[in-house]
Amino acid sequence: MANDDPAADAVIGAVRGARQVPPESDPTGPVSVVIVDDHDLFREGVAAILRHDPRMAVVGQGSSSPDAVSLTAALDPDVLLLDVELPGGSARATVARIHRSSPRTRIVILTMHRDTLLKDELLAAGAFAYLTKATPTAGLVQTMLFAGAVARGVRAVPEASARPARQRASILSPREQEVLHLLAQARSNRDIADAMSIAEGTVKRHTSSIYAKLGARSRMEAVRKAFLLGIFARDDL
Repeated sequence: MANDDPAADAVIGAVRGARQVPPESDPTGPVSVVIVDDHDLFREGVAAILRHDPRMAVVGQGSSSPDAVSLTAALDPDVLLLDVELPGGSARATVARIHRSSPRTRIVILTMHRDTLLKDELLAAGAFAYLTKATPTAGLVQTMLFAGAVARGVRAVPEASARPARQRASILSPREQEVLHLLAQARSNRDIADAMSIAEGTVKRHTSSIYAKLGARSRMEAVRKAFLLGIFARDDL
């Protein structure tokens, strides 16, 4: 591994392998991100997109499954952006290992494969979200920020509330709690509808009710407030 520096950033795709900088120490600072993809040009392009947003900081890059494991362990990023086809290990095994060893880090899959079975397999192994490389830039940025907010919320939960869990959760109906948990996993309305066997319009109505009860204007804000209120616990997501 080599240290990251501005000169290295200027040479797109020149060096294959993991590069890192010290993790962001301020918990209120930018969402810290590690990117692992074995296509240098694509990885550097995504890094440039994320660096352009001041709310995010790319703290490390790698090109293999072992890089993903070691960088996540060393840097404790809020979010790991992970490709599926990497040398050195299967995607499922890599996700499962990182989820066990670095449970705070949210793993966002970014792949060219539109494969429902693969998606379900990786989400079951511990991935937070599954995106294809056809995802618009705005969608990628929003998912990364959302994942980062959840990671930060998990970190803050133990001191968040003293009320009994049943009393805190009673703010939302059981159905609304279920919808909110799926929203926190960056699921689309259609995915949530399929998972709960309800209509997409019903999902939207539940979401509107959740926003109203929590005083939120977005998914990210609803999840953050759910953590602060203690509706979500550390191991819920």
